[in-house]
Amino acid sequence: MNKLLQRGLSHPVVILAIVFILMPWVMTAAGSTVSLATMVVIYTLYGIAYNLLLGYTGMVSFGSSLFFGMASYASALFALHVSQNVVLSLIVGTAFAALLGLLVGGLALRRRGLYFALLTLAFTQLFYEISFRWTSLTGGENGLQGVLRPGLENGWLYYLFCAVIVLFCAWLLDRIVHSPFGRVLQAIRDNEKRVQYLGYDPWGYKLSAMVLHAAFIGLGGSMLSMLIHGAYADNLNWQHAGDPIMMILLGGIHHFLGPLWGAIIYINLSDQLSSFTEHWWLIFGALIIAVVLLSPEGLSGVYARLRGHNRWTLTRTPLPAMPSTLADPFATQRSVEHQTILEVNHLSKRFGSVVTADDISLKITAGTVHSLIGPNGAGKTTLFNMLTGLIPHDQGSITFKGQDIGALKVHERTRLGMSRSFQVVSLPANLTALETVRVAAQAGSPHRASLWRDAYSLSEPLERAWGLLKVVGLADRAGEITTNLPHGEQRLLDIAVTMATSAELLLLDEPLAGLADADRERIGALIRRLAGHYTIFLIEHDIDRVIALSDRITVLHQGRMIADGDPQTVVSDPEVVKAYLGEDQTESGSIAPSLAGKPAVPSGKPILALKDVVSGYEGSSVLDGLSLEVREGEAIALLGRNGVGKTTTLYTIMGLLSASGGNLQFDGTDITGMPPNHINRLGLAIVPQGRRVFPNLTILDNLLVARRPGGWDVKDVFDLFPKLGTLQTSLGGNLSGGEQQMLAIARALMAPAKLILLDEPFEGLAPAIVKEVLEAVVELRKRTSILLVEQRIDLALQMVDRAYIMVNGRVAYEGTAADLQQNKELQVKFLGV
Repeated sequence: MNKLLQRGLSHPVVILAIVFILMPWVMTAAGSTVSLATMVVIYTLYGIAYNLLLGYTGMVSFGSSLFFGMASYASALFALHVSQNVVLSLIVGTAFAALLGLLVGGLALRRRGLYFALLTLAFTQLFYEISFRWTSLTGGENGLQGVLRPGLENGWLYYLFCAVIVLFCAWLLDRIVHSPFGRVLQAIRDNEKRVQYLGYDPWGYKLSAMVLHAAFIGLGGSMLSMLIHGAYADNLNWQHAGDPIMMILLGGIHHFLGPLWGAIIYINLSDQLSSFTEHWWLIFGALIIAVVLLSPEGLSGVYARLRGHNRWTLTRTPLPAMPSTLADPFATQRSVEHQTILEVNHLSKRFGSVVTADDISLKITAGTVHSLIGPNGAGKTTLFNMLTGLIPHDQGSITFKGQDIGALKVHERTRLGMSRSFQVVSLPANLTALETVRVAAQAGSPHRASLWRDAYSLSEPLERAWGLLKVVGLADRAGEITTNLPHGEQRLLDIAVTMATSAELLLLDEPLAGLADADRERIGALIRRLAGHYTIFLIEHDIDRVIALSDRITVLHQGRMIADGDPQTVVSDPEVVKAYLGEDQTESGSIAPSLAGKPAVPSGKPILALKDVVSGYEGSSVLDGLSLEVREGEAIALLGRNGVGKTTTLYTIMGLLSASGGNLQFDGTDITGMPPNHINRLGLAIVPQGRRVFPNLTILDNLLVARRPGGWDVKDVFDLFPKLGTLQTSLGGNLSGGEQQMLAIARALMAPAKLILLDEPFEGLAPAIVKEVLEAVVELRKRTSILLVEQRIDLALQMVDRAYIMVNGRVAYEGTAADLQQNKELQVKFLGV
């Protein structure tokens, strides 16, 4: 009973009701008025409705004052010229705002990001000018006056009337954000591209959110016109376009009740400050700056930290219990064998003068595992992007299940039964693991866009999500935020999401990239289990596993198909060997001699020293008393299974994560708590996992933006990576994975570096490219110290002097690379190899 009472009292609408009951008494006792309290109530609705767009959908709009102001005009005009009925006036204003939301949204949503925001601002200013100058209709500068509210002229009575309406609207909005529709909005906020691949149309959901938020805001504007007995163009002015944003920033963007606290502060402070000075915006602006800098989550964030948690409270639903019995996702045979499920004929694609697909034709048989291999830059991911509709093809045709899908959008192809994973893990960052899979499974429900049902009341998607998490071994991680999962678990979750859409064809883009051997075995076993239940089109560089898993292999090189057939025939093809494996068919055989004669342990002084370091994410510690050191001229490998804290260690060293305990010294300077840019200027650089090149800059510009005196010259970089010199005018986003990895390393060299941190530099690279990058890393050893995180134990130990093995955030082993190479028992114990 106590738990039930506590849960009821913590419901946001109950808290809102309590605040509304107390607020007029507190404000009048402090010398304010009931009218100002009514203003707070109205602006609370304004803020909560706007946050449906900002906090839940991730769209920044400056058009909300348009709906607020135009609804006040519509309701005032109706009251003055048709009927003084308050309820009818509010309905007219709300409906008019909804129609405007449909119009503005339909046009503005043709653009994204900054352009969307500017378009909404332009619409706001356009309607302001119309309202201000159409004197015969709007009253111009004088506005509309004389609006009455029969039966509600008493200030306290009108406050109660508005409070009840806003409470009801807040309850409706709470229902909406917990509905299947609202849950999809949150997935769109975090990863719109991936949501398309779940079978949803993001544009339709965003337009619906635009109309809904406009309607609720219009209701607020209509209530304001009744409160002030008129309507004025000032509410439409671009200077008020940011009012709801300021309220949300003050209260907390990622908290349902954040706009309430922001409205209380905004209305009362503006009232008090404006009575002292006409320049009150200067003071208010300083307050906004302070809040953004000191507490980005506003007052709600401060309260959350005091309670010891930093989780968002946009939704309150606790993790639903796992059903006692779960259906086996593999119980049904999905594919019909011996029939062609996907056929590609003469497919071609060019980006300017670069040909990424040149007359490709292939067939995929249902129920088989068909692998696509080739060196980095061969056009494999480009082919996946064309098949799934992310980019259009220039020539040729794509037939899926007997239907030409060339003109279909991404979500339409997904609904036909085609789903994919991504080379770089692509998941909604702020959803839990369970919610991520559940939203994917929900796409197949007839209630996937419901505004009324509770999303967790849809039993089938929920049970399917739990079942898939159990299959991939993540059931005990169901409540974890996806961005906090280690890389291996994110890969598993990515596959679970791909399966959740009930697709018949799974396109898996390098699912083993960047994984430790134990995790590669785990995912390889899962792919073997998927075979026969799904048709699988697989991109992968692990040639041994490709041969073991595949029924058929297609090989691309420079956009052309150079081989297609059974695994043994393809991998023994001389042209494939030359293109994919390199001339000598070895990944690193020519590298070892360049390291010969190097002392096992350099005698230089320590350049980096970590002592008892504690660090982690959102209050949970990943590093637990970590100690290690790197000496001048030394190369160190930091090894361990996925999730032990290797990348967390690099982020903590670079200052991207703050150490909550211990000490970090670099070249004699204490860098504990130092910002990343200061650490970098001391001579510490990082090549991050996932490359993170600037996609809209050319190769040359990527290098020049990082250049500082004392770093490498552009010519030296192009000598190290000749391919970058050839492609120097190409955009970073158009490069293959291998080319991006070269660019990421090259960029780190453009500034003077005494120590370079390399995070998974060989992830997702073809053997020939591995060799090229490996040679570059060996060259780096002549000029700087290296701290290397790498899952390829054989490669890592070949190029380093010493190695640390991490277990649960601590060093479990420290020794020379030679000793660890010979100690297979130790490798099995700590690394699972």
